[in-house]
Amino acid sequence: MTSDKNLFNALEEKDLKMHIEMGDDRRYSVLGVGTVSFQREHGAPLTLTDVTYVPGLKMDLVSVAMLEEKGYDIVFNKEKAFIRHIAMC
Repeated sequence: MTSDKNLFNALEEKDLKMHIEMGDDRRYSVLGVGTVSFQREHGAPLTLTDVTYVPGLKMDLVSVAMLEEKGYDIVFNKEKAFIRHIAMC
C-alpha cells in the first residue's frame, strides 16, 4: 500500500469502503487499487499487482506474506530486502 499516486503504472481510483488501521489507532481509507513497478538493483523490474492507494500513509508498506504467496523469496540483510522470484517446477 502506498499514498504516492506517482508510483502507480495503472490506478483505478474508487472508494473501496475499506479502512487500514495502524498501530497508533489511526485509520486510513483505501481509495483505489492498481499496479506498481520498480527497477530492482539487480534483475528484471518487479511488478506488484493489487496495490492499494491509501492517502495519508507516511511510508509504503509491502506484505511479505503476499509476496511469498505469489512465488517470491524475501531475504532481509542489514538495511536491504532482497526479493527474487522462485521458478516453479
